[in-house]
Amino acid sequence: MPRGKGVKPFAGIRVADFSWVGVGPTVTKYLADHGAEVIRIESATYPEALRRAGPFVDDVPGLDRSGYYANFNSSKLGVSINLKHPKGQELARRLVAHCDVVAESFTPGTMAKFGLDYERLREVRPDLVMISMPLFGQTGPWAHYQGYGHVLQAAAGFNHLTGWPDGPPIGTGVAYTDFLAPHFAAIALIAALDYRRRTGEGQYIDFSQFEASIHGLWTAVHDWTVNGREQIRLGNHDIDAAPHGCYRCKDGRYVVIACETEEHWERFRAALGRPEWCDLERMRRKGSRLREQKEIDRHIGWWCEQYTAKYVFDLMQRFGVPCGIVKTAEEMFRDPQMRHRRHYWFLEHPVMGRRSYDGPSFRLSLTPGELTKAAPCLGEDNERVFKGLLGLSDDEYEALLVEGVLE
Repeated sequence: MPRGKGVKPFAGIRVADFSWVGVGPTVTKYLADHGAEVIRIESATYPEALRRAGPFVDDVPGLDRSGYYANFNSSKLGVSINLKHPKGQELARRLVAHCDVVAESFTPGTMAKFGLDYERLREVRPDLVMISMPLFGQTGPWAHYQGYGHVLQAAAGFNHLTGWPDGPPIGTGVAYTDFLAPHFAAIALIAALDYRRRTGEGQYIDFSQFEASIHGLWTAVHDWTVNGREQIRLGNHDIDAAPHGCYRCKDGRYVVIACETEEHWERFRAALGRPEWCDLERMRRKGSRLREQKEIDRHIGWWCEQYTAKYVFDLMQRFGVPCGIVKTAEEMFRDPQMRHRRHYWFLEHPVMGRRSYDGPSFRLSLTPGELTKAAPCLGEDNERVFKGLLGLSDDEYEALLVEGVLE
């Protein structure tokens, strides 16, 4: 695993992370993997949704057995506070006083209900940077709508463009917006931290997962704004590339082939040995090929059935044609490119044992990110944080346990 020789970019930054599910924890994990001390603040009475979501190790459910949760929360500390208890709210404010950043992704108004809104928290930490990351932002007619990534991808229009032309809208297979929105949120948070570094002033970030997701549909929205045209579901086809499809090969595996340019098409023809159908008049220009995609698919489908996916992939790469093999999860885990890049980190978890985690997808030359610990068990670092950081005595700590403030 890479180890840097310099001070990590976010060393000295402490984050109180109230967020949950995918977007918020992904943002704070960027910081944690690059030097920040991130403290996950959770509740045992209403556990984080991902702790209750599989896949679970050995298919045995448990709040400390979710691989899904673990992957989003490595490199972090974890505490458990009853935020419905007044003393829990006061304890959270005391913790925030020691933090540079607060991150949360609840429905608007939730943090205020706990006395943890930005105005209250500024009283204990005037230079605080706080980011709120609900589905639709803090304002507007949809602000209080609830849901998760699968709901948002429908609301943001992804489902409308996913599926077959003669079929209903379908999902993307994953909560796609959960993996799109964090990049925008991370940039906003880093910008606010940089502004604070230069001016000494903190600020509040009103982030909308919905608005961030729209950037993934810019072609469809742009087409409507300039042409008044609604794009439709195309299956594996593309509005501006032909051929563009997914094809079954001799060994039962699939390949994706995409000719985005006329140069790609010429290379593709050469790779196939310039069969007669490629020389038909209606195949010579992309505009006409777009109208003939069903016929093109029949020809390519027949050709691919004669060869293995590996053969097709190697041939297309040799001729410079964009092509990829459709991979399974196991293949991605064993992928030689991923292994060469040392993407997967193996960390010891007190309940799940030694497991793999996704590492950073980028490498800083002097200060590369690193996973410093496995994801925390629920409340794992209560003593470290509340006694060590906040200075609670043993008696004070035990009293909070008895009162149900600490869980």
